[in-house]
Amino acid sequence: MTISRATLRTRPRIQRALIRSWEYIQPVRVTFLVIRLLVVLWLFFLGAVLMSAGHDWAWTLLAAALAMLAISVWVFTTAAKGWPVADA
Repeated sequence: MTISRATLRTRPRIQRALIRSWEYIQPVRVTFLVIRLLVVLWLFFLGAVLMSAGHDWAWTLLAAALAMLAISVWVFTTAAKGWPVADA
């Protein structure tokens, strides 16, 4: 099936950009997600260690970890959806 511009316009602009640029090979997507989640865990760990040492600015690392977690999951699910299906 061919995909029309009208079908693509049903998705938000940022999703269309991700759909066009993301690699849709599932092992690649899963590898990127695992790497991002490991970075999130590292940020949480580092933030917790710095907070226990009395550094109040470590909350920034925890907020960054939460944001990165949300974005990573969103990118993964957006890429998993693939191109929108054209109505026949």
